[in-house]
Amino acid sequence: MTGPPVSVIIPVFNGRAFIQDAIESVLSQDYPALELIVVDDGSTDDTIELVRPFLPRVTLLQQQNAGQSVALATGWAQASGILLGYLSADDLLRPGAITTIAKALTDAPQAVLGYPDFGLIDETSRATDQVITPDYDERRLIGQLHCLPGPGALFRRDAYERAGPWDPGLRQIPDLDFFLRMALLGPFVRVPHVLADYRIHAGATTYRPATPDRADEPLRVVDQYFGRTDLPDRIRRYHREAKANALLLSGVMHGRSLRPRCATSRFLRAFLADPRVLPTRKTLGFIADSAAANLKRTRR
Repeated sequence: MTGPPVSVIIPVFNGRAFIQDAIESVLSQDYPALELIVVDDGSTDDTIELVRPFLPRVTLLQQQNAGQSVALATGWAQASGILLGYLSADDLLRPGAITTIAKALTDAPQAVLGYPDFGLIDETSRATDQVITPDYDERRLIGQLHCLPGPGALFRRDAYERAGPWDPGLRQIPDLDFFLRMALLGPFVRVPHVLADYRIHAGATTYRPATPDRADEPLRVVDQYFGRTDLPDRIRRYHREAKANALLLSGVMHGRSLRPRCATSRFLRAFLADPRVLPTRKTLGFIADSAAANLKRTRR
């Protein structure tokens, strides 16, 4: 297959444990027009030395530590692809991933982003589960704040340039903020194949305790998004639901970080913002997750 040039960025900070596996998963793709850029975000371990054997098949960029969002912006600014993507330094692409997703975008010219199903793996790369992603739905993404794209997503360069890069002020959910902005430019297309692997391990940002400021990122993202003056009415109607779900997500982050009062406050505010959010299985899972974390704390 011939197709549009694709550039994949791997941002990495002290990623010696998994970086070589991530790189090899990209270099083993069968897509002919594929560029891989690794952006080292000021690593203090031997990550760079582990990347060097892959040169010149890989472009290595280095910067002082500034965070994932800045590293991605650095990489995409140097990328030559018409389709862009990224892969976390602890995740993997499966064989044929780029070919399959690029073809899906070629076949759906109205779509700005394509995302696949993906597997879950542990620290030893052992498969533990699969995530069958939902089909794209504007309300699910914007109203329910369901971050539909996971590892393996590709998007169009022109849409990226219009939406703007990841927000460097966000450390917990910069991807969700980015996808909300991308959704203003066109629909996403789901690729119903397991084409990547998301690694769950103790060092992952998602599973580390969040500071109070980071735990409130969902609230800032929603307030900023719905503060835009260019939102069409079809999206503005999700404001109340999005606010309630932002409070729920914030409550979960506070709960996981062992701040039960903050978590309870966010859950109550979510009910006041939109009572419909509380009976859902998603909400009950959030509350149970928070309660389990605090129960574990009291038993120590």
